[in-house]
Amino acid sequence: MADVETYDSSDERIDLGSGVTLPKSWRARVSGEQDVPGTITVRVEWDELLRRTAVSFAALEREADGVDITSQVLREVRTHWIMTRSALDVVTVDVGTEDGGERDRIPVREFLSRVRAQEEREPLESLHAAISVYRVATAISYPPLKLVADTLQISQSTATRLMSRARDSGLAPEVRIQEPRRAPAVDPYNPGQAFDPPAPHRGPAQPGGPSIGR
Repeated sequence: MADVETYDSSDERIDLGSGVTLPKSWRARVSGEQDVPGTITVRVEWDELLRRTAVSFAALEREADGVDITSQVLREVRTHWIMTRSALDVVTVDVGTEDGGERDRIPVREFLSRVRAQEEREPLESLHAAISVYRVATAISYPPLKLVADTLQISQSTATRLMSRARDSGLAPEVRIQEPRRAPAVDPYNPGQAFDPPAPHRGPAQPGGPSIGR
């Protein structure tokens, strides 16, 4: 199993709204990647033109003498996977506290797990939860509509309608309905394991579950 070490995170953070923030840049070091006989190093930066994170530098150092870094080996380097996996270590979400005091800053994995575990939401709660998850997806370079559907446990079509409503109402003008890329094999709730849930998810049949636009 590949070992991912995230380091050298920038003190400057990008605020995406909904309490979602991430460092402007960071580095990740990966060893033990299957079919890659060496250590991979990448630098990830927030790209203002793309309005998402992007890999700005990637390198592969061979592990020992007798190893040749060929074009075939380089094709096995999963830069998108590394970017998303390392982002899970540095992205945070500020959430309200029960007593209404100062907001808590929690790891993104904990935030997603909390949202996923919530079974009942009012329509407006579902809309704001979808916006927050969409912004998390932008921060970790994960297909946003897929993450919204998987986390709120609704169908992809319902997620699309939710995000269209968020964009058209002006609550999340940055929303793009077309998915930009395939999801990397990363479980955003438990990144030590691969993630391939059945698709599409369906919302709960009983009253009280996410139901906007269904």
